[in-house]
Amino acid sequence: MYDKILYYGDVISTNLYKNPKLILKDIDKFSNNWKPYNPRKNPGREGLSITSLDGGLSGVPDLDSVKEYCVKNNVELDEMDFSIPTPVYSVVSSYTELFKNDLGRSHFIRHKPGGFFPPHRDLGKDLTDIQSFRLFVPIQNCNPPQTWFMLDRKPLNFEHGRAYFINTCIEHTVFSCYEAIFIVFNIALNKNTVNTLLQNMQWR
Repeated sequence: MYDKILYYGDVISTNLYKNPKLILKDIDKFSNNWKPYNPRKNPGREGLSITSLDGGLSGVPDLDSVKEYCVKNNVELDEMDFSIPTPVYSVVSSYTELFKNDLGRSHFIRHKPGGFFPPHRDLGKDLTDIQSFRLFVPIQNCNPPQTWFMLDRKPLNFEHGRAYFINTCIEHTVFSCYEAIFIVFNIALNKNTVNTLLQNMQWR
């Protein structure tokens, strides 16, 4: 099913859009709920949970490295186990309504100046069995020169507020020179979600 998406490209803009200024206004009431993202490291990132394991905003373990958390605590969790909406969910319901029964670990990510994701690929435990795909929504300062989102070593440019499918199995890295905010949604990979994504491409 993942290959079916890739017929249309590694980056696909969708019809899913919300004015980013409204989003920033709506999440302002959660200003005390941002938590360190990947707290075992110090990459200058914070997260605000949209879904979590228990519907709470503690960030544990949904803003941790799921892989590292599972190893340390001898548990088995994957992206789709983090499916309970938090109070932040209502802010982004215009994006999630079409996928509400297939939404996994999702959150806002805020980069401080100098915040980054080093080069990596988003791959599951079984490299031949991809279970989900990702939608990204740039909210603030997500384009060069404020932020460099490099996919296969090429910079991406976004329309803020619009949701994009990005093939994160390709090597990618993100580095922010200013405070930047974007949303990451994990969507279960199945026939219905793939068809929904393709029916909502911005350009058809």
